[in-house]
Amino acid sequence: MIGESEMSIEAHAAERAILSILIKEPDRFFTINDVLMPGDFVNTGAALIFGIIKDLIISEETVSIDKHIIIATAEQNNIDGFYHHTLNGELIDAIVDQNINANNFVKFVAAVKQASIKRALINKCEDLKDDIEEWDGKTSDMRSMVETSILDSLKTLDTGEDDVQCLADGFEETINNYADLEGAMGIDIGLPRWQKDVGYIRNGAITGIFASTKVGKSQLSMWSAFQTAVLQRKPVLYLDTELQLRQQQMRLCGIMTGIPYNIIEEGEWKSNKEQIAKIKEAFNVIRDAPLFYKNIAGRSVHSVIPMIRKFVYKNLGGPIIGDEGKGLVIYDYIKLMDSTDVDRLQEYQLIGLLMSSLHDCAAHLNIPIMALGQLNKQEDIGIRRIVENVDSATILRPKKIEERQEDGPARGTHVLEARFARNGCGHAFNEWINIHFDKSCGQFKEDKRNSEIVTVVKQLKSRLEEQATDKMANVSEW
Repeated sequence: MIGESEMSIEAHAAERAILSILIKEPDRFFTINDVLMPGDFVNTGAALIFGIIKDLIISEETVSIDKHIIIATAEQNNIDGFYHHTLNGELIDAIVDQNINANNFVKFVAAVKQASIKRALINKCEDLKDDIEEWDGKTSDMRSMVETSILDSLKTLDTGEDDVQCLADGFEETINNYADLEGAMGIDIGLPRWQKDVGYIRNGAITGIFASTKVGKSQLSMWSAFQTAVLQRKPVLYLDTELQLRQQQMRLCGIMTGIPYNIIEEGEWKSNKEQIAKIKEAFNVIRDAPLFYKNIAGRSVHSVIPMIRKFVYKNLGGPIIGDEGKGLVIYDYIKLMDSTDVDRLQEYQLIGLLMSSLHDCAAHLNIPIMALGQLNKQEDIGIRRIVENVDSATILRPKKIEERQEDGPARGTHVLEARFARNGCGHAFNEWINIHFDKSCGQFKEDKRNSEIVTVVKQLKSRLEEQATDKMANVSEW
């Protein structure tokens, strides 16, 4: 920070506007938390206030912010010169009393950041002026000094997106870390064959699951949330575009207990001792489970990304480091939310653009995202478009009549076809994983791959043919 009189490049009004909006709408912080820092504020008092707001939102999980909370936090943290720089709190009063249009929030942030970068570069050039005037070495060395100084300065002004890394750095450690991972990589939802074939539900990746309407994709997504948040106690953010909270709670109860949804909805379980015991056990198990829910009907992907960032910072402490699965985001399901989204592009093209934004979010936060999607008549075109922005694309579908007749009831009711997998083997033509799905209570159980069943059938058929041949030979001899 610099004194207010040392530089004419200032954005005082924008600084106060940002603080006023954040005090009234704290969640907006998660749209700019990796862009704006306290050091970007030219006013020292404003910088101190911004730092306190940041700590309150991230560390203290404060829902509302006011003058008293800001001052109390400053006193608790023994912030030096707080009263002096905030004019005994008058600066806070002035900020709170402002009537600011929050729709201009991004413009205010851009103004403050631009002014900060200008000041930093001007200061660097001033320093270089003195260094160049006093230089008495070789011209080539002087040029190198200037370039190095400018590049080092620019490195501190951005978020590191332009930095390149040496592939050899940490190479041995990375390979050993993969070997030392315990259990499945990423998040385990209890479907080991499918997880392996799609390259696992790994950090920084989007695992896409697509199905026609009423097939069971939402039940599969809640099953995944149950496996992760309830059984393993890993934080899950469930973003829902279709159902309401109470409906999902009922579904989760069915998944946890194996009791059909209609029995739970109609309260019939209260007359069954066994079901009463199961429901009571579910009440105990669900307590303190880190499963967070948000209905996002009518919201676009771009407006949902700040929610994901807030979830990651509050529940995981920030972007995940490494490959260990620590949390999961479930997006049920991806679709166009606003009529203004549709202009001259076809729906599947727009879905592709939205998925691209979601993929960037997953990569930046290094969080695994399970994204559900609905198939339509443009299935093949849409899947090809979406594949560009997901790390795997799987089709969930019921078995065809001939498939069920051939396999029999012992081999399941549905299949998972991994059409594409960036990090796994995926599934070739006529390959899938058999799934037992009880739609009445959301139970999923993985069976064998189709190729494994075909191999067993061929072996059995071969044995039967050999036995038949042996019998015929014995009859001939007799």
